[in-house]
Amino acid sequence: MKKLLMAAALSTLFIAGSASAQVSQGSQMYIGAGAGASKTDTKETSWKVYGGVQFNPIWGLELGYTDLGKFRGSDINSWSLAGTAKLPLAEKWALLGKLGAAWNRPSVAGANKHTDVLLGIGLGYSMNKNLGLRLEYEDFGKLTDVNAGNDSKGRNLALSVTYAF
Repeated sequence: MKKLLMAAALSTLFIAGSASAQVSQGSQMYIGAGAGASKTDTKETSWKVYGGVQFNPIWGLELGYTDLGKFRGSDINSWSLAGTAKLPLAEKWALLGKLGAAWNRPSVAGANKHTDVLLGIGLGYSMNKNLGLRLEYEDFGKLTDVNAGNDSKGRNLALSVTYAF
């Protein structure tokens, strides 16, 4: 599974690099931050920061850090790299999609770091050319290699502010 995820992440980088070279004039970089509610083995408060590049109106690439709160009583966070897609719904609204890899890092004694598939879906609203809002649901997959049952997965629902430059 790890080899498959690494191959997918590398493929995403190569495709994004190629797309970036082809549409570098039309690309736009952005940063964002948000807060929300995560579900690990308990319900937690979460926060996230991210940055990325939108290669054209539809495709982009994003790097993010999410603090999911606690897992088994200890801190859990995740780094992610994902390809993104936007589907315009109306003038200022868009459906968002995300597919990539999540590097989950629990601080639980005896738990190992775990790489899994990151899936996300959300709704975006552009307030103006540079400022936007996102409501996103993300699934970080399994949080650790330790077999902890069905509650070892991480999910997050967050509201974020994005600034494009």
